[in-house]
Amino acid sequence: MLAYQDVGKLTVSDSHLEFKGDQQTIVIDRIRRVSYGKQGRDFINNWVKVEYEEAGSCHRAFFADGGSLGWDGILGGTKRILEAIKRLPIAGGNTNA
Repeated sequence: MLAYQDVGKLTVSDSHLEFKGDQQTIVIDRIRRVSYGKQGRDFINNWVKVEYEEAGSCHRAFFADGGSLGWDGILGGTKRILEAIKRLPIAGGNTNA
């Protein structure tokens, strides 16, 4: 999923995360790695990068809190997303970065 490709709601449960967007819904339950930082051309906001396995191949998804015209992310919303996702189990026993 490319950054800015879709807008929606991210739900983090005890075992997986689910993104319900305007264009698609994805469920991520085999997380390989989670990281936090700048992505692509966005030099202002940090993003949560989730690397996960689906159908035997590795995929990446990027998440940021875009509430209040982006201010929620700058004021800690994206960091809260990171902390919630880091509590999920990691496939293969790897740890989150």
